[in-house]
Amino acid sequence: MADSASRLFNETPEAIAKRLMQKAYNRDGLPEIAIGVFFLIIAGLMGLQVAFQPGSPVYNASVWGFVLLCTTIPLASQWMIKKVRRRFLTGKVGYVEMKPINRKLLGATLGIACLVGAAAAFAASRNLFPSASWILAGTGIFGGAIAAFAGRLPRFIIGGVMMAAAGILVALSGVSLEMGFTILYGFAGLLSLLSGCVVFSILLRQSTEAGE
Repeated sequence: MADSASRLFNETPEAIAKRLMQKAYNRDGLPEIAIGVFFLIIAGLMGLQVAFQPGSPVYNASVWGFVLLCTTIPLASQWMIKKVRRRFLTGKVGYVEMKPINRKLLGATLGIACLVGAAAAFAASRNLFPSASWILAGTGIFGGAIAAFAGRLPRFIIGGVMMAAAGILVALSGVSLEMGFTILYGFAGLLSLLSGCVVFSILLRQSTEAGE
């Protein structure tokens, strides 16, 4: 209790404001839903690259789709979140629309995750690394650390730990690098999507009960 009070007094007003705004920004789960959908799409595209031979039309389409989605979805998702909040949440829960303080962090997180996956896949195809296991484990641990740091809420920290554990388990399974990334991104997307949907449903239920 004393430590919490001491930390509170030691924080600057700007740091306190940013922490409260970040908590409010994540209160409806929509950013998690957007990230989950993004990673599930990426996992699906990578799965196509596993299922089809390089040079085939489907393989080439998945590669171009991967590149285009990595550059457009992070920005498009912010626009969609604003629209959903304005349309469905403002009147029900009194949600005050604000400029997300972690827009750059969200874009950087998604961009870094995709670049790590692409770079690791390229390095593996050129036999620049002795084993794919280290790459998969490192990606899971790195992605989990980013998720925990970006969210700084209990559910983000738990999700980050699960992401790191998934990376280690996939690495130990001995699957190929491409299949490993498909599983890892699919798991991360499903975890984020489920977490966001649960938070969103709880928020709506609480607002309905308060209205009654």
